[in-house]
Amino acid sequence: MSLRKVLALLVALPVLAPAPWAHADDEDEEEIDATDEADAEEGDDEGDADDEGEDEGEPFVKQNLSGHDLGTKKKANLFEKDRFFVDKVDTKKTAKGTLIQGSLASSSFLYTERGGLYQNLPNLGSNAARFSRMFTELRLQTDFRHIGGSRWDARVDARARVVNTPEQTTEGSPFGDVSADPNHVQSGFNGTNEYDIRELWLFRSGKRTDLFLGRQFVPDLGGVKFDGLRFDYAKSSKLTFIGFGGLYPMRGSRSLTTDYPELRGSQNEPAGRFVGAGGFGGAYRTPNAYGAIGGVALVPFAAESPRVFVTSTGYWRNGSTLDVYHFGLVDLVGSQGAGLTNLSLGANYKPSPRLRLTASVNRVDVDTLAVQANAYLADPDNSPNVQNETYFRRLATNAGRLGISAGLGPMQRFEVSTSVAYRYRPSVAIPVGDGTVMPTEITLQATKGVEVFLQVLDRRSFKDLRIGLDATRTIGVGDVAFNRSNLLSVRAHVARALSNGHGEWEAEASYTTTQDSASGVECIPGMVTSVVNCYGSSTGTILQLGGNLFYRINRDWFAMGSVYLSRQTLLYYGNDAMAEPAPDPTVTGLTGYLRAAYRF
Repeated sequence: MSLRKVLALLVALPVLAPAPWAHADDEDEEEIDATDEADAEEGDDEGDADDEGEDEGEPFVKQNLSGHDLGTKKKANLFEKDRFFVDKVDTKKTAKGTLIQGSLASSSFLYTERGGLYQNLPNLGSNAARFSRMFTELRLQTDFRHIGGSRWDARVDARARVVNTPEQTTEGSPFGDVSADPNHVQSGFNGTNEYDIRELWLFRSGKRTDLFLGRQFVPDLGGVKFDGLRFDYAKSSKLTFIGFGGLYPMRGSRSLTTDYPELRGSQNEPAGRFVGAGGFGGAYRTPNAYGAIGGVALVPFAAESPRVFVTSTGYWRNGSTLDVYHFGLVDLVGSQGAGLTNLSLGANYKPSPRLRLTASVNRVDVDTLAVQANAYLADPDNSPNVQNETYFRRLATNAGRLGISAGLGPMQRFEVSTSVAYRYRPSVAIPVGDGTVMPTEITLQATKGVEVFLQVLDRRSFKDLRIGLDATRTIGVGDVAFNRSNLLSVRAHVARALSNGHGEWEAEASYTTTQDSASGVECIPGMVTSVVNCYGSSTGTILQLGGNLFYRINRDWFAMGSVYLSRQTLLYYGNDAMAEPAPDPTVTGLTGYLRAAYRF
C-alpha cells in the first residue's frame, strides 16, 4: 500500500489554531482577488512537479498547514463582517504591497484572600494566603502578508507579563526559617515576570515548497515548539510532506529567561542548555477528512539519551451526521522507556438536528525530557521525608466520557445535556529518605472515580434572558476517590445581550461541597500510613457569586471584565477519627479580571 493510501485512511483530531486577529477594511474600498504577480514576474523557480492524482484541468492548490490564514485570495463574507478577530482581505492599496494586520491586548488580574487565625495553632497566623496574586500583561499579534508584493510573509506573537513579587517573610512560621526560597506568587511557569516570544517566523510560499524560519509550532507533528527551519512540500493538492529541525526550548516555558536554562542530569550533573529537535511526516487532506502522521526526535546534547516518538492526528466527517477524530503520541525510545504518552479518541454523532451524542477516551502521561524537568527539581537529601521533587517518572491519567444533548421545544428553545465520565490514575511509589529510618518508598493507591454532569438551558426565556442550571457530582470508586476527594457542585447562570447590541452580560452563582477520601480516618503523624491517611482529611464548602461583561466599544476596540466573590469553609478531622472535626476560619476571596483589545 502506498504512503498516500495509508495517509488517506487516517482519521484524527483537527488541530485548530486561532486565526490572526484583524478586520476587513472599510466597505467603500473595493475588495479584489489578490494575485501573486511574483509568479509571473519571477517565473516558477520550482519547476513543474508531477501533479500525480490531480484532476485534469483544475488548478493546483496546495494545503496550508501553517495554522494561520496566509492565503491571498480570501474574500469578505457577511458572517465575518461583525467579528472582532478576523483576517483582513486585500484591497487595491495592499495587493501589490504589504498587508499588515494584528491586535494589541492588555490583560490584568487580581486575586486576594482574607481569613482568620487558627484556633488551636494561632502561631501559624492567618489561614488565608499571605500574598495577593496580581499580574498585568500586554500581548501583540501581527501578521505581515506578501511583504512588498513578494512571496514572503511574517508573523510576530509576543507578550510581556509583570507580576507582584512578595517580600521574603517568616511571619507565623513555627520554625523561623530564614533560608526558604524566595516567595513567588502562582503565575505562569515559575511565578516571575515573563517576556514571551510565542511565535516569530518568516514564511516563503512557493508553488510546491513552503519554508518557515524562526520560532514556531508544528501542529501536525505533536504540536512541537522549536526554533529553526521547517519545510512543507506539496506532493499533490491532498498530500504534503513536512520536515523540521532546530533547537527545543524548555517545555512549558513562558519567557525568554526560562527557554534555555541550565539542564541537569539524573545525578544532578550539568547537561548544558540546549536540546535538538527534528522530525518528518506527512499530512493528507480531502473535503471530508484530514490526517497527519510522523516521527519526532528530541535530542539532549548531554546526560540523557534521545527521545523518539511517533504522532498522528486527524478527523473524518461523514456528512453532517458523524465526526470521528483522534490524536496519539507514542514514545518509542527514551530515558523513560516506550509507552503510550498521549491519546484522544472521540466521535460526535448527530442523527437529527435535535439530538447529539458524544463519546471520547483520553490519556495524558508525562510528556517531557528528564534533563529539562531536573532543572527545576530539588536535590535529594537523606532526611526521613517524602522526596516529591527529586525523581522524574511517568504517571498517566486516563478518562472516558459519554454524553448526550437534546434540543426541545419550538426552535429548540430548551437544551438538556448530560454526560458520564470515568477517571483513573494508577498507583505511584514515592521515595522516602535514604532508607535508614523509614522504608525506601511509599506507594500511593490508585485513584478511580465517576463524574456525572447534567445541564438544563433555556435559550430564550422571559425578557430575552438565557437561563441555565447545571450540576456535577463525582463519586469515588474503591477505597480512594479520583484525586482523593469527592465533590458536588451546583451552578445557576443567566445571560442577556445588551439592548444596544454591543455585547452581553452574564451572572452566575455556584455552591460546591468537597470531601476527602481520608475524612474520618485515624491519622497518626510520623507513621508510614500518615502519607495515605493524613494528607486530605477534611470536608469543605465553596460559595461563589460573580459575573462577566463583554462589550464592543467600537469597530476596533473590545473589552471584557469579570468579578467573582467566594467564601470557603473547611472542617479538619485531625488525628482522632472519633473526635469532632475542627473548623478552620472562613476564607473570603476576591477575583477580578479585565481585558481590553485593539485591532489594526
